[in-house]
Formats: sequence, structure tokens, C-alpha cells
Amino acid sequence: MRILVVDDAPDNVAIASQAVARMGHRPVLAATGEEALEKFAADPPDMILMDVMMPGMGGLEATRRIREMAGSWLPILMVTALGREHEIVEGLKAGADDYLLKPLSLPVFQSKVRVFQRIAEMQRELTRHAEELAAYYRQAEEERRIGARLMEYMISREGLRDPALRYRVTPAWHFSGDLLAAARTPGQCHHILLSDGMGHGLPAAVASLPLFDTFYSMTALGYGIARIAEVMNSRLHAMSAEGRFAAVTLVSVNPVAGMIEVWNGGNPYPCLVDATGRIVRRWKSRHVPMGILPPESFSSELDVFSYSGECQLFLWSDGLTEAENVQGEQFGAERAWSVLEAASAENRFDALLQALDQHRAGSVIDDIAAVMFAVPAPGTLEIPLPIGDRVESGGDGLRMFFRFEAQELKYLEIAPLLTCLTERIDGLKEHAGQIFMILSELVSNALDHGLLGIDSSLKTVSDGFGRYAVHRKQALAALQDGFIEIEIEILYRDARKMARIGVRDSGPGFDWKQRASASERSMAGRGIELVRRLSYDVDYSDIGNEVTVHYCLD
Repeated sequence: MRILVVDDAPDNVAIASQAVARMGHRPVLAATGEEALEKFAADPPDMILMDVMMPGMGGLEATRRIREMAGSWLPILMVTALGREHEIVEGLKAGADDYLLKPLSLPVFQSKVRVFQRIAEMQRELTRHAEELAAYYRQAEEERRIGARLMEYMISREGLRDPALRYRVTPAWHFSGDLLAAARTPGQCHHILLSDGMGHGLPAAVASLPLFDTFYSMTALGYGIARIAEVMNSRLHAMSAEGRFAAVTLVSVNPVAGMIEVWNGGNPYPCLVDATGRIVRRWKSRHVPMGILPPESFSSELDVFSYSGECQLFLWSDGLTEAENVQGEQFGAERAWSVLEAASAENRFDALLQALDQHRAGSVIDDIAAVMFAVPAPGTLEIPLPIGDRVESGGDGLRMFFRFEAQELKYLEIAPLLTCLTERIDGLKEHAGQIFMILSELVSNALDHGLLGIDSSLKTVSDGFGRYAVHRKQALAALQDGFIEIEIEILYRDARKMARIGVRDSGPGFDWKQRASASERSMAGRGIELVRRLSYDVDYSDIGNEVTVHYCLD
């Protein structure tokens, strides 16, 4: 160590300097308080031996000033005459750490130097650790800031501002591992995602982020939640650290068909409450959380339910049902359902949150997410009409033709695939949502009724959509031959710019007239009625395996 020896008596300086040198340290000498300050400012020592009584600036004042100048802890030993107790007290008040009595005792002097050397080394180590912690904290705060911005970008999308949606997310820490997303497909189906990442805070939230980009991008293209679930699981399984997963609920509400599809992997039961306050449906968790199974073992099978009239759909994470009161009693699903059934429709979501808050009394031991979606009555959907004055003329004369064989139809979703194309074509991109709905219905009829021969009357019974979905999956797996051809052309007809959409299948056809006439009294046929509302005209062949639609572009 460099030890500054401050004393105006040459004999004392010589004794102290020799003792310091014999211990292997380097002495630095000062005869006055002023000289001590100069040498300290020029090159701060590791320890100071400060005499009290000196001409000019005394040791007490020099100690006070050095303490003000020192940026970190520095051991200072006052050297005072035997019996001057008040000097010892004043020295300690001035900032000294200990004292030595004159005349110096070499063994005592060496022992105290060794003690303060150890303390100084520990102090330096503590300072180093404190600096490392401060740097780590600054880095963590920066990462938290960036993480918050990323989370806001990924999650705070327009779909969560849907007037039909209400939600609340309560984090147990800075970030919530319970995340929500909502969006509408071009066909006006409402998609909702509730993800409960393993753990809490930023690690749980980041583990779920791969789900959200997939959810929003595929929903925008019109993919169904079964296919979205497959891609989400595949990405999460590939990207997440080992042992990381997310409990996920995916919901699709189709207000045209009056159908709700649910994929639930590890979350509490979503429930549907009708206008009278009766819970008409609960969806169990039939799958393991996402990210656990590899793609080849993953199941995207959906629970399908047909509803009637306006309803309210509720989803929540296990943070709600497992929220505890001061006695350790959980809120529980039964309590939540009872609150929903007892409340009026306009107050139902608020009543649930109020009951939860009263139960947990402000304590949060887990992230909590809850969402309510106001499900419109089937057939009441208002189709947004496109803005015609933005149509560009560069696409005049465009003609596209596609043919999909049986083996391609097993895994391709045609409507989203073609939507990707039409969104990039001048003259069509402003109408991509409406064209998607037309293509989706026409292709669905061609595949389901033309090639697979599924009877749409299955949808007229209470569990019909579920049975229809199972039947369709089996028939599609067994499909060996057949094709669907699609033609899209931009042309002029009746002095108007139009898109001609033709769909033809190789099947024996189906009774499209009966389906269209039944649309007013059943779930079947509503899609054909929707196509008619959107289109300039619709022309089916007699047997129903070929249809041509003209859609106005201006």
C-alpha cells in the first residue's frame, strides 16, 4: 500500500516511515496539513497516518477536508499524545477510523496497519461488487425498457381496441406472462388468443412472443385457428428454451355461421353466457400447453359449438381462479361462474373483476388475465363495403387460373393463399377482405359438398358443428382424387369494372338452391346469402359444381 505519513516531527516521521517500509509498504511523507492535502489530491494514498498537533492546518482540519475530497472509503489513523482523550474523540468526529498513541508502539502500529489493510481490501472488493451491481442494474433497466417497448409493439394491436372486447391484465411483477391478442379475419371472424407463459415477468412474456406475430399475421390472411395453432406450436417448440411452454386458448367466433371454435391447451375453461345469464357452454382443456410437443405429435383438433342469439364469451388465466384471499382460499371457477350468472349483461365483466378484487384484497401472487367478448347474434354481421374511388386502372385485363388437386387440398387453405396474392394487385387489394369472404364460401362449398359430399343438414342440430367438423376431417383424410379450379379475372361488364370469380370442382355437385332457401331458418346456406349480398350477381350451374360471381370494383 501507499501510506501517507503526516507529522511535523522528523523523529516521528522517521520511525513511522521505517515501520511502514519494513512491512513492505511504501511511505509518502508530509510535514503539514496543507502538504497532506496537496499530496492526497495529486495521488490519493491507500491509508493515512495523521498527527493531530501540527503548525498551520492541524490534523483534525486536514482529516475533515480529505474526507470531503475522498471518493471512496479511506482508512485514516490519528496519532495523538498519551492521555489526550478529547483529541481522540475529536479525531473520530472529524472522520478518523482509529487512533495510535505517542510514542508509537511498533507491534501495535503494525497490527493496526494490518487490520486496516484487510478492511481496505474488503472495502475495495465491496466497491467493485457495487459497481458491477450498478452496471448490471443499468443494463437490466435498459433491457426492461426495450422489453416493454417490444411487448407494447407485439401486443397492443388494433384488435384489442375492438368495441366488442373488454379485458384486464394484472401482472405479478413488471411484466405479465399472461398475454392477450385479438383480431378479425378478412371474413370478419373474430380471433382471440389468451397465452399464459410459464413463470412470471419478462421471461414468461418473452417465451410467448413467437405466438403473437404468428397469430396476427395468419389471422390477417384469413387462416383458421386450427392451422394457426399448428404453426404457433411449431415455432414455440423450436424457439423456446427447454422446459419453457405456454398454456394457450385460441377462439374463433364466426358471426355469419353462428359458430364458435375453441382450441384450449392448459387454461381454465372458457365459458359462453347467453342473454338470460345462463352458461350454455364451457370448453375443457383438451390439449397440453404449446411448446411441449413436436409438430408431428401436436393435435389441432377444435371444439366447435353453434350458438343462437347474442352471447358473451369469457376467458381467463389460472391467475384468476387461483387468486387467494388472506385465509389462503382460492377464488375458484365455481365462484366466477356464479358471479357471471347473477350479474346483468351490461355489468357482467365489471362484476367479475369486482368480486375478484374483493377476494384477493390487492394481493397478486400470479399474473391475471381476463377477457370478455360480446358475441353478435348469427347473421347480424354488417359487411364493410370497400371504398371504390381508390381503385387503380393498372390491373385491367388481368386473368389468373389455379388448379388444386386432392393431395394439395388436404393441407392447403386456398382462400388465405389467394388473399396473399390479391392484396398485392392494384384494383383488387382495396377489396381483399370482400374477395376473401367470397372465395372462402365458394371454395368451402366446392370442397365440403362437391368433393367430400358432407350433408350441411348436420348443422341444424345443437351439436351439429362439432359433428360436421369431425365428419369433414375424416372425409378429407380419405380423399384420393378430385380437383378444384379457380379463375379470377378483371374485366368490364355493364360499363362497370368488375372481378369475375369462377370456382369449379370435379364432384357430382350439390343442391345449392335448397341451401340458399334454408339460410333464413338454419345455419346452412348463410354463406351463399353472404356472397349474394357482396356480389353484383351469382350464377350457379344446374348441378352446383360450378359457380361464377361478378364483384364490382368501382
